[in-house]
Amino acid sequence: MGRLCLCVPRSGRIVTGVANACELLVDGLRRDGVDFFVVDSTGSKCNFKVGSFSCLRAFETIFVVCKVWFFLLFSTTYYSTMSTSFFGFFRDYLTIGFASLLRRRTILHLHGGGFEEFYRRQNAIVRHLIRSNLARTDKIIVLGDLLKEQFCVVGKFVEDKLIVVPNGFPRDLPEPKRIARKLACRFELLYLSSLMPSKGYLDVLDAVSMLNNLFPNKFHLNLCGGFISASTEVGIAVKNAEELKGYIENRGLEDIVTYHGQVIGNEKEELFITADIFLLPTYYPWEGQPLSIIEALAFSLPVITCRHKGIPELVEDGINGLFVNAGSPAEIRRAVLEITSDDERYFRFCSASRERYERFFRRDVHLSRLIPVVRGFSKDA
Repeated sequence: MGRLCLCVPRSGRIVTGVANACELLVDGLRRDGVDFFVVDSTGSKCNFKVGSFSCLRAFETIFVVCKVWFFLLFSTTYYSTMSTSFFGFFRDYLTIGFASLLRRRTILHLHGGGFEEFYRRQNAIVRHLIRSNLARTDKIIVLGDLLKEQFCVVGKFVEDKLIVVPNGFPRDLPEPKRIARKLACRFELLYLSSLMPSKGYLDVLDAVSMLNNLFPNKFHLNLCGGFISASTEVGIAVKNAEELKGYIENRGLEDIVTYHGQVIGNEKEELFITADIFLLPTYYPWEGQPLSIIEALAFSLPVITCRHKGIPELVEDGINGLFVNAGSPAEIRRAVLEITSDDERYFRFCSASRERYERFFRRDVHLSRLIPVVRGFSKDA
């Protein structure tokens, strides 16, 4: 087995689910004694608007491509996260092309669900380049069976290249013990994701306001995440932490909503442990399998979310959570009340969440499926 060349984002100042997933892969390869190079595709620490043009981004992309080209000279397999942005595709096209020229084995790993939207927005020339790049790629990893469908737009030739490897939680956790909450003074709700309107955090705030009108101080929301600007987001009412503070205060929610910013490590773990319900009513166009929902499953939490992209492979409606329609605070309110009104059902949800995590998303389960594909040992590889 020769060396691997990985082109992946690494965890930095802005922690993302994709970066965490890539760190998990790197750690797994290192644990198995695999020889590999890693090229960090994150770029600078500057805040870019996702989907926007930037000269600096262009130069950084070229720099990443050159580094990959160099390491490919000493590698036998090339693995890269698959991008659904213009500069990301430019990187993928040039690196996959060079790897194919050198007759290296090539793998693209799509961690989201936005490929179809990205493809349809391109002109005929770029679409042709996308198809040709996928044609010379040996394997394409997606997070779930539902996320295979997004590749139908390019033609049937891609079907045999697709391999499903569900996301995994970065580390193993003992099962937390959930206590009866029906008689609790206050239920703890948790939102943890990027603060973009299409992720549903403003809908959650509106739902909490409705709950407070019905049952004052009975529900408390821990709101966690960083602000990310994206071309998919329009009519943004809140753009930063200061504006969010004003948004919360103007609605009289300062006593029942705590904004923590971006949380990691022990602080994040403590929030999951003390939470009673996890909320992520996302309709983000590029969604895949949100790692934060997998974390919630690991911590035995019922989940309130939307039937969107790959999420139905994480959450079963009425089994370990409830689905709501996108942009519907009233349905979020109803779901919260439904889950918290019956202790017996609540604990069934908790047990089902942990069981689903154990079966599909544990660290060792994830790596046992991913690493053989990357190394070429899988029967599907």
